[in-house]
Amino acid sequence: MDLQAIRSEMPVSARWIYLNHAAVAPLSRPAARAMRRLVRDAEENGMVNYDDWNQLYTRARRSVAALIGSHADEIAFLKNTTDGLLAVANGIHWRRGDNLVLARGEFPANVDPWLNLRDRGVEVRWVPEQAGRLRVEDFAAAIDGSTRAIAVSSVEFLSGFRNDLARLGQLCREHGLLFVVDAIQSLGVFPLDVGALGIDCLAADGHKWLLGPEGCALFYCSRRALKQLHVAALGWAGVSTAYDFLNYDTTLYPDARRFETGTQNTAGIAGLKAGVDFLLEVGIPAIGDRVLELTDHLCAGLEQKGYQLLSSRARNEASGIVSFRSPRHRSEDLYQGLRAGGVVSSLRCGYLRLSPHFYNTVDELERALHLLPSAT
Repeated sequence: MDLQAIRSEMPVSARWIYLNHAAVAPLSRPAARAMRRLVRDAEENGMVNYDDWNQLYTRARRSVAALIGSHADEIAFLKNTTDGLLAVANGIHWRRGDNLVLARGEFPANVDPWLNLRDRGVEVRWVPEQAGRLRVEDFAAAIDGSTRAIAVSSVEFLSGFRNDLARLGQLCREHGLLFVVDAIQSLGVFPLDVGALGIDCLAADGHKWLLGPEGCALFYCSRRALKQLHVAALGWAGVSTAYDFLNYDTTLYPDARRFETGTQNTAGIAGLKAGVDFLLEVGIPAIGDRVLELTDHLCAGLEQKGYQLLSSRARNEASGIVSFRSPRHRSEDLYQGLRAGGVVSSLRCGYLRLSPHFYNTVDELERALHLLPSAT
């Protein structure tokens, strides 16, 4: 990994020690460049090159498919992660008395769409966190004959706990459940193969670890799940006669495009594709190893200074998220001290959260640790 060359593609590193990729990441230079090209084209040519934009969507589906191990026709582009989860929550043919299993501690994007089903008689079965961890056994204990789905984040936004997707996917297959994953906190860091993991539906916005833009998300719907979900939000772009404007035939596209309701965020898709291609060129396994090395170093330094870690460091549970607090200092004061020193972090639920990406350096982490006072 040529770190110097990689850092040249992350202009943010010239000004900030950016340790906040679990919130909103900076754009990579490839993503920003691709978006500027598209904007310039629209500025200078209007829709003259519209056919090229459609080709861009096709190429972008292929890039995303390569990232997650799917088929390109299983990929749709939506506004955000929530839109993908809404497509599933509102697309399941629920019966009154059905339930789904959900972990406590999830980000609201993977909570509110499911809670909104309560007026349809759908119960949410909560799986509790235990010391920042989620156990597969607790998911299994929550399942009964009326369970229709398990919805979980690949990595929990606060604790940074990396869920065992392989075991959860196997659990869903054994019980005939839909397996729904919010992958926004791991996609771009750790390898993920939707087929091998038994994931039916997956959503992730581009603005975190993918180093892409906000307001543009990938949504994966497996061919199996496609047969089980109805399209709750039908738009003109989701039907097979989309460009035959006066033919009001509502026959859906035979693939995931049926979930795309209308005009696309073309500049966003250009940036998302470029961000994904950048990461694929570096190599996702290498990125994951690098991120774990950085967070291991960070956690060792924090523990040495007496901070209380929420995030597990077990190899199969650790991620790019490190949440911690001090028994002596307010997290808000620590946050302000880091920002004054040029370190970008997040406050989450009383914890300070750091989330380095693969282009960050040990020297940057040492600078952040130096700015944090002793917690003992």
